[in-house]
Amino acid sequence: MAYSDITNLVSNAGVVASDVSGVGTARWGAAGCSFGEDKGIFGFGKSSGGYVGMTNLVSNTGVLSSDVAAVGTARRMLAACEYGDDKAIFGFGRLADTSYTGVTNLVSNTGVVASDVAEVGTARHGLAACSFGGDKGIFGFGDGPIAETNLVSNTGVVSSDVAGVGTARFYLAACEFGGDKAIFGFGYADLSMTNLVSNAGVVASDVAGVGTGRFILAACSFN
Repeated sequence: MAYSDITNLVSNAGVVASDVSGVGTARWGAAGCSFGEDKGIFGFGKSSGGYVGMTNLVSNTGVLSSDVAAVGTARRMLAACEYGDDKAIFGFGRLADTSYTGVTNLVSNTGVVASDVAEVGTARHGLAACSFGGDKGIFGFGDGPIAETNLVSNTGVVSSDVAGVGTARFYLAACEFGGDKAIFGFGYADLSMTNLVSNAGVVASDVAGVGTGRFILAACSFN
């Protein structure tokens, strides 16, 4: 398998730029999100040398930093989202071909990753996460497959499993919309349904798919 570390910047009009030469360790199965209100972070994944836990910060001009030394359990196919207006959280993931974790790692508003927080909820990989409600987050779905979700408070506390709503699936994507709501969509195998999330973190039943069914995709908001 070939690994990549290229990036593509997106303007505030949604225009995707050409490839930017890679910085940091090439890998796949990483996760990323924003922090500090105007910056971003990529972290974890699997490289040609195995599972990794390093992170790479993104400045408010889209410049990717070199590797920051790993903190926390190395893993892949995890998820990440914002919470508390300016902080972030990485959570869950795959440790090996047959083992999974539910640990989380909080990220400060300066991009510092904290050590592992003991797992809460069903250990899994192939899930998705995003923020909602302005200052909270949600992890949802995952390999099993399952449809359970775990809410993240505005102080970074992960809740126990919330009973699943919608089609259980994994390798899906999630993002924010409307300022305070969220959406999960698509997934394995070649599914296209979506599930809306209210500004209180309540997941709605399936909305019939629109567009091409697919999995291992990505999503984010822009304005």
